[in-house]
Amino acid sequence: MATKKTKLEKVKCTHYDIAGISTIVILDSIAERKDIPRKAIFPVCNAVKYLLRCGAKPGESWEDDVAKAENYLHRARTGEWMKEAR
Repeated sequence: MATKKTKLEKVKCTHYDIAGISTIVILDSIAERKDIPRKAIFPVCNAVKYLLRCGAKPGESWEDDVAKAENYLHRARTGEWMKEAR
C-alpha cells in the first residue's frame, strides 16, 4: 500500500533544491528576520525563489525568472509593481 504524501512532498521539485539545500529552508530564514519590514518579506522571498530556480525550471527561461525577481524586489522597495513588468 502506498503511503499518502504530505502537501510539501507533493510540490517538491528539483528546481527548488540548490546545492542540496531546499529553497524553503532559505525562505524560512529570510522570513524570520526582524529587520525586514513585514510587508516586504513576501516579495523578497518570492524574488529569492525566482533567482534560486533561475534557468532550472523546465519550460521557464532564465530571463523570465530574473524579470519576475526584479518585479518582486521593486514591489518590496516601493509597494508597487513595475510599470513595464513582463
